[in-house]
Amino acid sequence: MDFTRLRYFVAVAEELHFKRAADRLMITPPPLSKQIKLLESELGGPLFERNYHEVRLTALGAKLLGPAREILRQVDELKATAVRLTEGAATVRVGATAYAPSDFVAQVEAAVANLAVPTEFSVPGSAAEVTAKLVSGHLDLGLIHLPTSDKRLQYRVVATFQGAVAVRHDDPLAAKDLVSIEELRDRDVVIDFARPNPVMLAGLTRALNARGVTRIVRTTNQFGGELEMAAQVFNRHLVAVVPYAPESLIGKIFSPPEFTLVPIDESTWAPARIALAWVPDRLKNPAEIEALVAELAPALARGRAQ
Repeated sequence: MDFTRLRYFVAVAEELHFKRAADRLMITPPPLSKQIKLLESELGGPLFERNYHEVRLTALGAKLLGPAREILRQVDELKATAVRLTEGAATVRVGATAYAPSDFVAQVEAAVANLAVPTEFSVPGSAAEVTAKLVSGHLDLGLIHLPTSDKRLQYRVVATFQGAVAVRHDDPLAAKDLVSIEELRDRDVVIDFARPNPVMLAGLTRALNARGVTRIVRTTNQFGGELEMAAQVFNRHLVAVVPYAPESLIGKIFSPPEFTLVPIDESTWAPARIALAWVPDRLKNPAEIEALVAELAPALARGRAQ
């Protein structure tokens, strides 16, 4: 079967007009009509009902449109793979925020390494630093926290993480299976894990204030990190709001016997969203990066489900 005829069929089916389809294909209507008739002969039945005023798909045409699109997609993918293997593909540079749950960052790195194209993976720092490298063209794809204020980015959410509170083992909240965010209104609350991402930190602060949680305190200095935050939570009986990711570094730091990690009721606190982002204007082939994102997203979803 001639794949060109399949392309002609899909174009006419989408336009439902032979002249518009011909213009789209940059040919004239007579050869288009001839090729469609040859395809109908190959398939054993008419694909279109034609009259002076309109063109409509037949029942056969309607059922074959989806499979035809899928065949063409596979043909295009085969050609792209051949080009990459014979001509050599440029290395795709992928960066991840260091402040996503560490086990998920490791999962992303493994999924990137399994791509068919050459890749280079790095962890530049905060989501703001990843975004800056995307905008400057030093990265092709980046793992960031949402929201983002940069309108140049396109993104696809690849993971959500329920919120959690990390408290001392003897804190009253430690006995609960689930905590509502309103239960923190009279507590000193820490969100220092988000300090490297100013946009995320500001968003968390606004969201907590809107829920009546206003006693937000700082526990780490400029060079502090998760261990200092944990020490302050333990010594000052603070409540840390963190992602619920028990297998990540931060989840293991706030683990028993000294601490307890308790999920937050999602009806009172929206889950954190993590996305793969790119800047189309900075890419030589945005469609290639979008195809890689489409490949990575389900792989990451499967990994989290295991």
